[in-house]
Amino acid sequence: MYNSGRDVWSSALRARQPEITAESIEAYLHNLYRVRPDFVYSVAREFVRSCQTPLLVMPDDTPAHPYQTSVDITALAPKAQSTVFPWREPKDFLEKTIDQVRAFLRSHQPVTQGR
Repeated sequence: MYNSGRDVWSSALRARQPEITAESIEAYLHNLYRVRPDFVYSVAREFVRSCQTPLLVMPDDTPAHPYQTSVDITALAPKAQSTVFPWREPKDFLEKTIDQVRAFLRSHQPVTQGR
C-alpha cells in the first residue's frame, strides 16, 4: 500500500497540485502506513476500542482489506455493526446489504440545528 501510494497516485496528485511536495507525500504515507503498522493504517487497537463513532464494517478478503481486520474492528469498536460476508454475491445478500447501509445511514445522521 505504501509503494502504491508513492508509485501510483502521488504523481497524478502532484501534477494537479504542484504545491504538494514529494516530502509531504512521503511524510503522509509514513504516518498512514508505517506508524503502528500492527493494525489499521495509523489507528491503533486502543483507539478503535475507545471510538464512540458508529461504524458500519463491510468485510472483504483482499490483501489490502483482510477479513480478520474487519472482524477485529467489529469486535473492538463499541458502536460497530457488520454486514454479512461476502456481501456482493449472491444478489440477495447484496440487496440486503444495501438495505442495511441505508438504514445505518438514516439512523446515524448528524444532528443539525433544525432538528
